Parts: sequence; structure tokens; C-alpha cells
Amino acid sequence: MKHPKKPKKQPKAWAVLTGVGIQMGVTLYLASRAGKALDAHWETGKIFTLIILMLVLFLNIYWLVKYLERFNS
Repeated sequence: MKHPKKPKKQPKAWAVLTGVGIQMGVTLYLASRAGKALDAHWETGKIFTLIILMLVLFLNIYWLVKYLERFNS
């Protein structure tokens, strides 16, 4: 006799969203460091920092929306 399969346990919502928040914070921090390094190398003020931060922020929000669509379904 086969045993019925147990449904997969879904992770707690707070744990998932905490991980997402940490990931976004780390990527923004790394983008900031990369932008500052490029600005220092090419002496461009804060142009690269702003461009890279905006790009990473846009990508993080896009990824978050896609992730939450999958998480909520």
C-alpha cells in the first residue's frame, strides 16, 4: 500500500519577505560601492553611482513583482 504524499510545507511569509529585503539591501549596497569606485576612477562626481543604483533598484522591483506573483499563486 502506498502512503499518500504529504503536501509541501510552504515557508512562512515573514521569512520569505525578510530574505527578499536582505537581498535587496545587499544588492543596493554593492551597486553603491561599484558606482563609487567607477566615479572615483573616472572622476565623474556621482553620475555612475546614481545610474547604477537606479538600474539595480528597477531590477529589484521588477524581480520582486515577479516573485510575489509566483509566491501568491
